[in-house]
Amino acid sequence: MTTTNAMDAEGIEAMFKEERKRYRKGMAGAGLALLLAGCQGMGGWQAEDPLRTEPVVASLEEPNCAGDRCATVEADYLRFPDAPALSRTLEQRLFSLASGLGEDPDVSRAEDLQAFADEIFAASRQGRRDVPGLPGYQADLRAKVVSSQDAVVVVELDGYLFSGGAHGLPLTRYLVIDRETQQPLTLETMLLPGQRPAYVAALQRAHRRWLRSAQASGLSRTQWPFVVSDNAAPLDSGLSVSYQVYDLAPYALGQPELTIPYEELDGVLKPRYLP
Repeated sequence: MTTTNAMDAEGIEAMFKEERKRYRKGMAGAGLALLLAGCQGMGGWQAEDPLRTEPVVASLEEPNCAGDRCATVEADYLRFPDAPALSRTLEQRLFSLASGLGEDPDVSRAEDLQAFADEIFAASRQGRRDVPGLPGYQADLRAKVVSSQDAVVVVELDGYLFSGGAHGLPLTRYLVIDRETQQPLTLETMLLPGQRPAYVAALQRAHRRWLRSAQASGLSRTQWPFVVSDNAAPLDSGLSVSYQVYDLAPYALGQPELTIPYEELDGVLKPRYLP
């Protein structure tokens, strides 16, 4: 998700709402409006690529509900038609993010998009019973390919849940897929044995560089100390390490991304994950 400089919580919330309006445009109507618009190449992939993708675009509204307090679910993500198990993994992780339940990919047990939406609708109805006048829940699911390399494909997963309060909760995770095995990778599987301390040291240097940036200007280092994140993906610019809101900074600064240059990762990352 986009990081933001010098914006308050209301400004961040307005940004998220504007993004959701863009997704809803042209998608009016209750119930599932699932559009599988056919195969599309991404990142220069060929049609025969086993990791080719198809878009999944949907707009769902809480059934048997009238007024402006009805829950909605918006989806704009992708699936792998030739790798159904990988599609299931992507959905499971995305549902977990957009439910606000955390980053554990096994949290959400919803079998499909409709089942996930039903969970959100049920939670919204319960919320209105507990707090009359509570706005309807809003959940957004998004995923896009952000890098396609010889060794890996990187998908950025974005989940957003508004369940009342001052603002919603955005969560972002990388899904790094090994092209050879078609299996998700973790940071540990990309690191050479025994090199985690070197990774942490490189990440600390990246954090110190970020603290000198305009985005982090005025940030209290005592109140917002460095923490380690394993949410990492090899991109063209280097190893990108993404953080959630409140990890390194207040909500108004969004979700910071630190970049470790590849020259600092020689002998740290396995060679096949270096450009």
